[in-house]
Amino acid sequence: MIAALLLAGCRSTFDVGVDAVVADAPGSDPGSELPGGTITDEEDDELDKDEFGCSPLFDQEHVVIYDVTIADEHWRHLESEWRTADGTKDYVPLETLLVDGIEVPNSKMRLKGNNGCCWVGEKMQFVLAFNEVEEDARHLGQRKVALDSPYYEPTVLKNRLANWFMFRAGLPAACTNSAVLNVNGEYFGLYANMEEMDREFLERSFGKDNAEGDLWKYGTVLDNHEDEEIDTTRITDFWASYDPATTTAMGDSDEWMDEWAAEAILPDGDGYWCCGHNYYLYDHPERGFLWVPWDKDGTFDWIGYDTDPGYLWYPTYTPHMAALLQTDDGWKRYTESIVRLTQLYATEEMQAAYQAMVEQTEPYGSIDPHRYYDDATYAYYIDNLRTFLPARRSYLDVWAEHNAE
Repeated sequence: MIAALLLAGCRSTFDVGVDAVVADAPGSDPGSELPGGTITDEEDDELDKDEFGCSPLFDQEHVVIYDVTIADEHWRHLESEWRTADGTKDYVPLETLLVDGIEVPNSKMRLKGNNGCCWVGEKMQFVLAFNEVEEDARHLGQRKVALDSPYYEPTVLKNRLANWFMFRAGLPAACTNSAVLNVNGEYFGLYANMEEMDREFLERSFGKDNAEGDLWKYGTVLDNHEDEEIDTTRITDFWASYDPATTTAMGDSDEWMDEWAAEAILPDGDGYWCCGHNYYLYDHPERGFLWVPWDKDGTFDWIGYDTDPGYLWYPTYTPHMAALLQTDDGWKRYTESIVRLTQLYATEEMQAAYQAMVEQTEPYGSIDPHRYYDDATYAYYIDNLRTFLPARRSYLDVWAEHNAE
């Protein structure tokens, strides 16, 4: 992939400047009348959500326009953090934030992403927070959104397409669409617009009555209940033993199989299946531990279309999966999940969804002033993902034929 990023450039065919992108820019939906303003939890139920419970902020037919006005000193602070790359991610205040032309008062912004690997170039990634000043403030039901666009993902669509697949596999994925960011009147870049893993995510995914469980990033870092003293016995016990009989009694192992299989099908080169990295564990009040997918920008053609979904990359980093798949019953159940979920992959619907995403975002991606790639590289990866999907499906069909009982 890195070699391809060095492809020679050519002049864009789009004669469009890089001033601030406005709602009537190519590929946007100026006629969309999305509800707006800051809302409370009580008003959340009135939102016009999609079939997966996603807020209108993640409408698949709409590219969200974020217009940020920020004081020079605060912008320089963000730039300094980015260059220093020591992991500091301070929230800074915004003078104004408009979301599709609607002002969201008292908003803040911080850097996002893994500083150790991914803070390169000039295209900073961000979290926009609507509730840092007023704890109960929400915009379209959300506390925060993540704007994701790392250097290794030229299409800026993998998170969105991967989560599209995860939803249809019945998994608790993050709502994702596309957004553009304008900073102080100038177009800054195209991003994946992603739901944050917070209370709203838990309520949408599991219902309000089951949103009180502990959410563990990487399986070890508590990402909610930060201001509470919690009993860590269960998570400690979960990591203390990899014995299948012991661990499966602590969670919904059918869900685990589907989540691991879905990652393997994509495939995900930077998740739990490979390689014990981006994922959450949620301790559901009734079902116990569940695997929750997160951060899918290392998916699809990041690794080969002929990657074996049964391969254990680093068993020491994925000990629960390794232990379960080494049992006859575990391997059988995992294989059944792969065979069943493969039927959802690279379907006409999925390929049509990807093509619609490309047509919607290409006018913005082609003029992104802070992208890490030239025109030829951008076109190459857009096309490569398009051809990858059927190639991967063909490989998975053959794999299933040889492994299904």
